[in-house]
This record gives sequence, C-alpha cells and structure tokens, in this order.
Amino acid sequence: MASESTTPVKLPKAVSTYTTTTQDPDLRSQINTVLLRDGHISKIQESLLHALNASPQNWPTLIQNHALNLLRSGECTTFPVLMSRVLSDIKSDTQLRDSTASTSTNSLTTNGTKGKKKEDEVRNGKGENGQSLALPKNVVDEGVRITRECLELVCEVVE
Repeated sequence: MASESTTPVKLPKAVSTYTTTTQDPDLRSQINTVLLRDGHISKIQESLLHALNASPQNWPTLIQNHALNLLRSGECTTFPVLMSRVLSDIKSDTQLRDSTASTSTNSLTTNGTKGKKKEDEVRNGKGENGQSLALPKNVVDEGVRITRECLELVCEVVE
C-alpha cells in the first residue's frame, strides 16, 4: 500500500455537518478514488469478512438458509425478488433489534412484561431457529472502526 506516501484528501471542517444530500460528489469521488488506489477498500472488506466469519451468530449461514427457505417455499421465485426480500427482512430485524435495545430498559422498568415481549419478538425473527437476521452489532462496530482508521489515513481536516 502506498497510503503513507500519498497526499491526504483535504476536507473542510464543515464536512462533519454534511448530510447525504449536501455532500459534495466530487469530494466523495476523490476520497473513494484514494481509498481504492491505496488498497483500503480491500482492507475494509477483509476485516468485515473476518468479523462476520468470527461472529458466533454465524450470520452468513443464517442468511443463506433463510434465502434457501424462501426459494424452496416458493415465496420468492426470481433472484431480484429474493434479494429484495432478504434485504427487507434484514432491515426489518435490524430496526426491531435497535428499537428493542433503546426501549427495553424503559419498558422493563415501567412494565416488566412489555420489555420481555419485545425481547421475544427479536428472538423470533425471520431467521432459522428463531434467530434475528440483523447484522451482528460487533460486526457493525468492527466495520465502523476499520473504515474510520482508513479514512483517517487518507483524509485531513483543514480550517
């Protein structure tokens, strides 16, 4: 990797307040180009694959089994429909997990059974053996960590 020898991408300090709609496409393209050229994208991908394979939830196999069940049951008959459905199920379980995580503490303190019900809903997700299809939190955290490290190597915030 030649990341140490390249000039970092200069970012204005205001970049921290940008949203997807206000982001400068040229700046994003410049960052992506440097990440690709210096091999950081491969590093991020390898790190995510390692985290997924090391995760005790065995998420890749869980997703594969879910997709196979959708095909075998006839619920999905084409690849585009299958991909749309699997992504939708992952998103649904992720939102349920995140909303449960933020409300379970409050629910348990105000009504012991309400929080328990939410936990059961997550456990009874769409995956095999009642497992949630949400991407494991530790994998997300690792992805954010390695991506941040790579961005810090190729970007410099200027006043």
